[in-house]
Amino acid sequence: MDVRFDDHAAFQRAAAWAALGGAALAAVAPLPVAAAGAAIAIAFRPGARRRRLVVASGCAAAAGAALALPAAVWPWALSGAFFALVLASARAEAPASARAVAVALCAAIAVVAAHTLPAAALALSQALPRALADVAAGGALGLWLSLAAAPLHISMGADPVEGRLSALRPSLNAELRALAERAAAARRGATHELPAGARADLRGLLDSLALAALDLASRASELGRAAPASLENDLKARNAALAKNAAAADDERARQSYLRAAEALEGQLEHLRRVRRARERVLARLHEEVANLERARFSLTLLHGGDDAVELDLLHERLQHGAVACESEEDLTVSRPVLT
Repeated sequence: MDVRFDDHAAFQRAAAWAALGGAALAAVAPLPVAAAGAAIAIAFRPGARRRRLVVASGCAAAAGAALALPAAVWPWALSGAFFALVLASARAEAPASARAVAVALCAAIAVVAAHTLPAAALALSQALPRALADVAAGGALGLWLSLAAAPLHISMGADPVEGRLSALRPSLNAELRALAERAAAARRGATHELPAGARADLRGLLDSLALAALDLASRASELGRAAPASLENDLKARNAALAKNAAAADDERARQSYLRAAEALEGQLEHLRRVRRARERVLARLHEEVANLERARFSLTLLHGGDDAVELDLLHERLQHGAVACESEEDLTVSRPVLT
């Protein structure tokens, strides 16, 4: 079982914003409200803000209940659960099980915070101004909650692209192996460069294009094994020998048999040439797909401006076009020779 932690950068950014939001609101309001500050800070990040703000309002309501009922613990747990839902709305690809675990952990951490952070802030206020102690406690609450939501970034099971590459690697020659490695590396780099708030289906498109490239590498390898140069040389030699035997034969029936055998070998040679042409088309298409994946990776590397959404939509359209082209490709097959 392969366990991976996806999108480290997004997790770190979320933790930083949650800590800042919790600290900022704790500076002007009692500690329970810090959870709402953390949730609101996350909600205002790029992406589906409206949906996240709706969930963040639930966190704020739970924080208000914690203020109104200082002896109750359940409002703290509820605010932690709402915080996890805010983060989950930004991780559309996270499975339902990961969302449920994150909600449970955030609720539990909020309960722990209810019993520890007020006392910790009081103790810290002996050495620092009370306002700074509250800010530190609010930042700690936001950080704890974001860390408890880590299951949203954990993926279990083999990576489909890496698993496919590992299975193919032994069967590929040096040229095809290098192209397959480049396709997987480009997909890996593009996935890591995906900005926060990127369309959830972009990752799926990158995966599908990488898998299509690996399928092309596998097909090229199969065609190469089916049409080695040694086979062509052998067929030519046998064909020449049959023609020579036919010319030297005194018996007409024997001569005709030799000629029919030579004709059959000529058909095999023609089929061999078709296989080689098909392999050349597959190889050319593989080069194209690898170049498209590398282009996508470099495009994502350059996304750091205000037009990110427009650029991401253009990239999505380009990748979608490539995926459709891969699915509709019909000229990469080899027809069987017609037996007459």
